[in-house]
Amino acid sequence: MDKKTTLPQPASAEQHSEKLLLERLKNSITEEDYFRWLLFVVGFYRGVNKAEAAIALLDSFIEKSHNDEQKAHCQLALGQIATDEDRLEAALNHFRAALGFRCKKKITYVLHNNIGYCLNMLGRYAEGEKYCRMAIDIDSRRASGYRNLGVSLEGQGNLKGAAWMLVEAAKAEVSDPRARISLEKLLAEHPAIIVQCPWIAEGLYPDLKTAADTLLV
Repeated sequence: MDKKTTLPQPASAEQHSEKLLLERLKNSITEEDYFRWLLFVVGFYRGVNKAEAAIALLDSFIEKSHNDEQKAHCQLALGQIATDEDRLEAALNHFRAALGFRCKKKITYVLHNNIGYCLNMLGRYAEGEKYCRMAIDIDSRRASGYRNLGVSLEGQGNLKGAAWMLVEAAKAEVSDPRARISLEKLLAEHPAIIVQCPWIAEGLYPDLKTAADTLLV
């Protein structure tokens, strides 16, 4: 009786991509090149639900690296993975660890904003407010800080303040509907606010304001 021959199975597209990225990472010439490919690999692992592999790479890099900004980016990535997995206390630890390193204004904004988000999700709204305000102080042009501050204020019962922040978020990023959706929900639950604060309409209907401004020119 002939023995059955087992043929090797072709590699999947996922396995091929992983192999290619790991080869690029291994063959990196400079530290900057290595770190760039490390982030690509981590992003790939997050996309294919291999968080443990991403965490192992990031932890190993943090342990060996002497570059504060790169280690801050790694702690940020670890915090984002923890947030995705609803491990909010762990995420807070990573984001706060990242703040301990010297890093650029952009990542400092993201870290303060992410800490505010996690604290809000944990119901620690007063603490969350502090970090959201620090994020806005760092960069007042970005919508996410205002959105998260709105959550902090609503959680503390400051409904007018929450509405104001959501209007600011809607104005900061007109193409993003999230602030307007949150504002609509707030008004549905507390309809008296729009009577007390007619300026809320500017956040709900930014296109109407743009059209009115055009007619006045």
